[in-house]
Amino acid sequence: MTGVLFVDAVGGAAGDMLLSALLDAGAPLEAVRSAVDATLPGMYVIETVEVTRSGFRARLLTIEPIDPATDATATPRTFADLLSIVERAALPEGVRHRARRTLECLGAAEGRIHGVDPADLALHELGDDDTLIDVVGVAAALHALDVGAVFVSSIPLGMGGPTPPQGRHVHGAMPLPATATLELLRGFEVRGGVEGETVTPTAAALFAALAEPARAFPPMGIQSVGYGAGTRDVAGHPNVVRVVVGTTVNAGEQDAGRERDLVILEANLDDLTPELVADAALALHAAGAMDVWATPVLMKKARPGVTLSALAEPAAEGRLRNVFFQATTTFGVRTTRVRRSELDRRTVSVSIERGTVRVKVGLLDGRVVSATPEHDDVAELAAGTGLPVRVLYEEAVAAARALRYAGAEE
Repeated sequence: MTGVLFVDAVGGAAGDMLLSALLDAGAPLEAVRSAVDATLPGMYVIETVEVTRSGFRARLLTIEPIDPATDATATPRTFADLLSIVERAALPEGVRHRARRTLECLGAAEGRIHGVDPADLALHELGDDDTLIDVVGVAAALHALDVGAVFVSSIPLGMGGPTPPQGRHVHGAMPLPATATLELLRGFEVRGGVEGETVTPTAAALFAALAEPARAFPPMGIQSVGYGAGTRDVAGHPNVVRVVVGTTVNAGEQDAGRERDLVILEANLDDLTPELVADAALALHAAGAMDVWATPVLMKKARPGVTLSALAEPAAEGRLRNVFFQATTTFGVRTTRVRRSELDRRTVSVSIERGTVRVKVGLLDGRVVSATPEHDDVAELAAGTGLPVRVLYEEAVAAARALRYAGAEE
């Protein structure tokens, strides 16, 4: 993916505002509808209508239940429920990955706030159908626009409260900004806003999972601009979010793989049992780490230990640092800025003699140079045929490498 998206949070952001802005910028409505219907089959119709907010033209998302008796807020779910729905849905892998990462960030933030394991967390109003629609819809829109990198401007935070909640809220009156929103916006630049909620937890989770902060426009060739509206029309405060879709200015020079800035956080540990090292690694993954590893080291007094390391996008640095302090015994965390070059990636389905296998491929100048079959697919075929997993794995790799161009993304 070579597309770039810049989110200008003019008046704030909510999940539905981001989705309607992406649709206004040219994301195909049918792609979003298809993803939502795959997630919540036969339940909702998605549309947008043109409105004005403090003189700005923008699009407002409308979600209509197909069955008038359906209530999008009637069935709060657990974090595990939301993940299960996304995993079961027939979504393109790129859409599923972004939706999963967003929900994992949301669950991790809520878990930290309430001091419980995200798997045991009841999300109440964040477990509504609306959350799934916003998260899956935005993921589908980014996928359809071929957006690879997302950048976010400074974000206006509304203050207030404790205030009566809008809609239902099991915890009663809550201060603004919402606690989950603050947790998720660690690492992002914020500024003072107006009274009331200007950024919702869903939008903050999308930023935390999929974007990085930017103080200025990233270098890009602008292709389209879209405006998404919030439900309120506040005098003197345009309740809109603006998105700018473009391509990297040197896209023609980046066929060998795009580069992006990342961070590595690490700590040396000599007094943590292997079980707790594993728990810390899982917590780092849940907080947004792209990769986590442990390296054996020799520490002072010749004690054996490990260096626990986590690779992440810069926006996740604050969250991961907190996990290190909370889940390990370290008194300090080192941070290193790194730049990673990446192959263009696709997930393709290849046919081998015994069936079909999904394969993650890496492309260099449009040519497959790396191929990794989905182990679960290979293992399932092996169990049904009696052939060794290794044999089918190698067949799938050969089939993927034979592709001239891996454009048939799942």
